Amino acid sequence: FIKAICQALSELVTYHILTCKTSQGQAREIGKINRWFDKIEAARTRIKSGTLSVGGTVFLVNKNACYCCDARIESIILNEESRETVELDSETEIGLKFDVAAKKGLSLYVMDE
Repeated sequence: FIKAICQALSELVTYHILTCKTSQGQAREIGKINRWFDKIEAARTRIKSGTLSVGGTVFLVNKNACYCCDARIESIILNEESRETVELDSETEIGLKFDVAAKKGLSLYVMDE
């Protein structure tokens, strides 16, 4: 029970920090998970633009539930090819595998450096 409360508080604090950073222009939404594949634990996502790299971090967010967790990218698939890095300047569908489970409908955010 205590572990569940601590996890919920952690997600809530992370969500509020991300919300503040987004309003200050230090973070931004880059896309959304269109489909989640349970068996291979990977997502089909539509990314607006930006640079993503294997080993990089994104935040998985559900605004309605104040859910927010960080996820490390384990693999990237673009046009059925594995990539270490992708630089996207227009809306593109890519496959992403994270180190955590996700689900359809979660938004993806990144922190700008």
